Amino acid sequence: MLHDQGVVVGRQNRGYVLARGSDEIHLSTELPTSADEALYMRIARDRVANRLSHATTETELMRRYDCGRNLVLAALAMLSEEGLIRRGRGREWRFRDILNSPQIRRQSYELRLMLEPAGLLMAGFKPDEVELAEMRNRQIALMDSAGKAASWREVFFVDASFHEMLARFSGNEFVLEVIRQHNRLRRLIEYESYPDAGRVRAWLREHVAVIDAIIVKDNKLASRRLAVHLRNAMGPATARVSTNSGRIKTSEPSPHLSARYT
Repeated sequence: MLHDQGVVVGRQNRGYVLARGSDEIHLSTELPTSADEALYMRIARDRVANRLSHATTETELMRRYDCGRNLVLAALAMLSEEGLIRRGRGREWRFRDILNSPQIRRQSYELRLMLEPAGLLMAGFKPDEVELAEMRNRQIALMDSAGKAASWREVFFVDASFHEMLARFSGNEFVLEVIRQHNRLRRLIEYESYPDAGRVRAWLREHVAVIDAIIVKDNKLASRRLAVHLRNAMGPATARVSTNSGRIKTSEPSPHLSARYT
């Protein structure tokens, strides 16, 4: 894919090398989803939407998704690694309630509320100014395209990468791992739940406000803004998830960020 875009060139006995300088590379390439990951996502989202019962078997999944046992086992292994499913009796597999329980999703946000704002106040917190500026530009670019060309996948990626960046800046590996795990869970249950462009723009403005406070080295303000952002997201995210896919729907924008952060 990179070769087709002219980013790398193949050289005999040398593998691939960059075709141009790193400062000239601007990519929007998305890697294709592997077969086992695609099945993993289908199974998880069918469970979120209650299209799958609490318990199932490999044979039932093979029949439902018209695929072989090896592929089903690979998808089940991924679900098991994420703690979303466990073996039952005999050939049975049982889903954990975490996928379609609003109460458990709320608990997830409560943990993030305890952890993420505190991460910005840790002694080891060390932001990268270049990465902050790039992330800020990414939020603004998506804000401009929300409701036009932005896909659910792009919206989720920008949102999740913002939170993971802040966790990484904390300098605490345990904080980073928790946020990564929660992002993987959110990818399953929130991936297509953004209801309209107005709300998307609202939380993008909240992201920018957090970044702006970090840039001026006011970590306490950034922490407060991040806490408000998570509380604003908790209600919609813990409601029952819609499984409709497609582009972001447009609506009247939400109130401007300045109304909440003055």
